[in-house]
Amino acid sequence: MSKINDFFDGVVKEFKKVSWPTQKELIDNTIIVVVFSIIISVFIFGVDQMYSTILEVIYNQ
Repeated sequence: MSKINDFFDGVVKEFKKVSWPTQKELIDNTIIVVVFSIIISVFIFGVDQMYSTILEVIYNQ
């Protein structure tokens, strides 16, 4: 039982060392991730549509 208590004491000590982001940093980083995810998704969609169109033209000849 003492090993378990030592483990959780260590976990609590390590969590106190963590540099947690402020709410503003968290919101800013979340917005950045969402915007770049949308940009990448639109890019991949565009490339997929282009390849689909090219392949459709090739197969319909």
